[in-house]
Amino acid sequence: MVGRFEDLIALAAQKRDLGVKLALERDVRLVRCEDGRLEIGLQQSAAKTLVNDLARKFSQWTNRRWMVVVSAEQGEATVKSQSDARQAELKTGVRADPLVQAVLARFPGAEIVDVRKGEMPLVPPPDDAGDGPELASDEGRSGFEDYGRAADAEDDL
Repeated sequence: MVGRFEDLIALAAQKRDLGVKLALERDVRLVRCEDGRLEIGLQQSAAKTLVNDLARKFSQWTNRRWMVVVSAEQGEATVKSQSDARQAELKTGVRADPLVQAVLARFPGAEIVDVRKGEMPLVPPPDDAGDGPELASDEGRSGFEDYGRAADAEDDL
């Protein structure tokens, strides 16, 4: 049973139909989605055959008849537009951070290209013991290992 628009996008991804997935994300404005019926608004960039293509594909994939209709209602913003708006909001929030402002000031012309929510904080939490991080001993290492690490670190910047 497919009752949500997000389920249809996931189904297109599962069936590896990139064309349908992208069309759903970029060209379709959701009005209503129920199992077996999709009511949408279309962007001007949408293919002329999109409505029929979607109905045919959804029917094939679910083994049930699907009706896809263009509504007189405007509908929601496209999934891509919503995603772009969230990304712009994240960039604005990150740009307001004093540390990011300092980096941008230090490197003129630098720009924030992408913002992703990480699983780990950038700055580790303070150590309750007050000892600080434990450092590895240099015993048994050659100078060449340090050179390789420094070169690797520069590549990561």
